[in-house]
Amino acid sequence: MSRTLTSIHGRKVGLDHDGNLLCPQGFKIGGHGKQNILASVNDVVIFDDFTDGFGTGRWLATEGTDAATSSAAILAGGIGGVLRLTTGDAGTGYAADAEQITQNDLYWQASNGRLVFEARVKLSQITEAYAFLGFTDTTALEAPIISAASANTLTTNASNAVGFMFDTRMATDNWWLTGVAADADATAQDSGGAPVADTYETFRIELTMGGVAVFYRNGLQVGASMSGALTAAADLTPVFTVSKISTAANMTMDVDYIHVAMAR
Repeated sequence: MSRTLTSIHGRKVGLDHDGNLLCPQGFKIGGHGKQNILASVNDVVIFDDFTDGFGTGRWLATEGTDAATSSAAILAGGIGGVLRLTTGDAGTGYAADAEQITQNDLYWQASNGRLVFEARVKLSQITEAYAFLGFTDTTALEAPIISAASANTLTTNASNAVGFMFDTRMATDNWWLTGVAADADATAQDSGGAPVADTYETFRIELTMGGVAVFYRNGLQVGASMSGALTAAADLTPVFTVSKISTAANMTMDVDYIHVAMAR
């Protein structure tokens, strides 16, 4: 075991007796808005690059009623490891065509502190499409937050969820910043940017202990801090949901990596 002998910044970081740099809280690496935690035991962290298969002990795949044509599986030949979610092709909406992954239980809470979600994702199509990525409060198939199909208004199916949402039934087909806390909708924000088909982007959400969310897209903050993004004490899982809305054709969401962290 090591302890800080030569202190920098009031023993928050320093050198131990072997000359090693020691930080009891662990380290963050990466540029602003695209950081991962090299954790100490003070943090719970998962980072999955999908280079050793789709861990069914960690991840739960669920799909709509058109299950024969939908799947969640490691992409054959996906360099660096890629998880591919393939939708159904009934063309009748989320209930039939959605494909979703969550963890197999609700392990995360904003109230613990330092809760963060990050993923690198691309969509194969951006027409008649729906996608959501972030946190939600159930492992059941449930498009957490969707378009209400009227102007830029939303319908929240989850009681507590926060995430980036893309739904071509919105009047403005951009990524939207969305949240709901105990069935009370946060004020949604237009990120100002639309996805580009078959192009990877990095999405990050940081949550305070009070349930305030800050959103980052490709390392840059988008929108303003969102108060009431979710209930701080709600039990959560990371979630990725993708679906065609009306066309009888498959589409895919490729997930390059997932990073989730929280103070223990």
